[in-house]
Amino acid sequence: MAETPGKLARYLQPLARPTATAVLTLGLAFSPAVVPGTEATEPSAFDGRALVALADGAMLASGYIDGHLGPRRPDLLSVIPLSGDNSLQRQDIEVSNSVATWPNVLALTADGSFAFVTEPFGQPGDEATEFSEIPRGSRITVVDLSNLQTPRIVQEVEGAGPPAAIDLHPSGDLVAVTLPFDGRIALYPFAEGRLGAPTLHDLGLEELTNSFVPEFKWHPSGDFAAVTLGGADLVAFYRFDGEVLLPWGEPLRTAPLPGKGAWTPDGRYFVVTTITVTGDMAQLGYGRNASLFAVFAFDGDQTPGSPPRRANDRSTAYESAPIQHARVAQVPAGMGYVENFAISPDGNWVIGLNMVASWLPSDHPGRSDYSELTLFAFDRETGMMTPRGVTRLDGIVLPQGITFDASGRNLAVTAYQGYDGGDGSLTFWHLETGAQPTLSQIGDPLPMPRGLHLVELVR
Repeated sequence: MAETPGKLARYLQPLARPTATAVLTLGLAFSPAVVPGTEATEPSAFDGRALVALADGAMLASGYIDGHLGPRRPDLLSVIPLSGDNSLQRQDIEVSNSVATWPNVLALTADGSFAFVTEPFGQPGDEATEFSEIPRGSRITVVDLSNLQTPRIVQEVEGAGPPAAIDLHPSGDLVAVTLPFDGRIALYPFAEGRLGAPTLHDLGLEELTNSFVPEFKWHPSGDFAAVTLGGADLVAFYRFDGEVLLPWGEPLRTAPLPGKGAWTPDGRYFVVTTITVTGDMAQLGYGRNASLFAVFAFDGDQTPGSPPRRANDRSTAYESAPIQHARVAQVPAGMGYVENFAISPDGNWVIGLNMVASWLPSDHPGRSDYSELTLFAFDRETGMMTPRGVTRLDGIVLPQGITFDASGRNLAVTAYQGYDGGDGSLTFWHLETGAQPTLSQIGDPLPMPRGLHLVELVR
């Protein structure tokens, strides 16, 4: 498992994401019920039915350096209907979640009727002041979103271990959850709005020295899946026969600490972000290319397809392996930490969300007062990623959530807290393509709770 920044390294086995928090100012008592939201101007061009977001109410950005928790706030799931009437209003419900892992603890059904939230770390006690006092989590929460104005919890499941990454099978009837500390995958049947009893699956990889699993993603076909192995610096692929996961081809090497991964819409490539500067020195990564994107070509056909023999091949016979995955690109993602990214619906663009050094304590000499969006053109034929510009996000602290709208021309981006430690926010951006593509902010920021760290689109 990867070591993480500062004194929290021994607690946060996945990458300790720098996090921050913003104060929720609704002034109401919190229970697992909807509370009134906060209004803001809606970017009228943002295409979709709603946005769903998560906030961790315990953590502050600087906690990953000094270990201190902030003033206690509730963990929230927020639903933001995109009404089309030029206004936004969010509805909040209390759902336990944690920012202290990679940004993949939220999944939605394709029709947006249900949300699934994992709890890698639980709730701190009333007297807790340090992250070390937070227990590991165990809960998977199912939230009914059929009425976007009144989200409600319909099920809470105790996992077989602390759950982390979660992903819904394209069929809609199976949910995969990583048990990262155990190196296993739990598969839960899902029917009539409820999770059933899981089956547990080992990774099935020989001579694996570190089985920490920060990511699981179903292939768009549903016949395959990809996992990242954070401590082993590997990406592995699996075939799903309807019951079990079976290794598919050989795992491929990544740069240190792979985490978040996503398939391109056509399923030909799997894109992974890695953090190359870890441990107690990680807080100094602001001055280096601390993040890399890697692109892996996926081979879903086991029919051998040997390339012609090369002049320097001294073997008497040359045959390629039946399954040939390949790393086809690796590009720097910016000066800082890029833990999350978004791929456009048409597969032509990848946008990295760079925290830079906005999460460091206010008195840290390397702290930045901005974050960044890094734009890449993606070649759907070759898998190449070409940098096409960087957009500065002034005053945006610890952005970790990003999603395209259904049109692929607009984005929603989270800010974990204000630069002064206050509330978080959700900002909206427009991608203008052409010879010189640009990103520009649209509409007003939507005030959000402190600790905002994920956002997903209900189409």
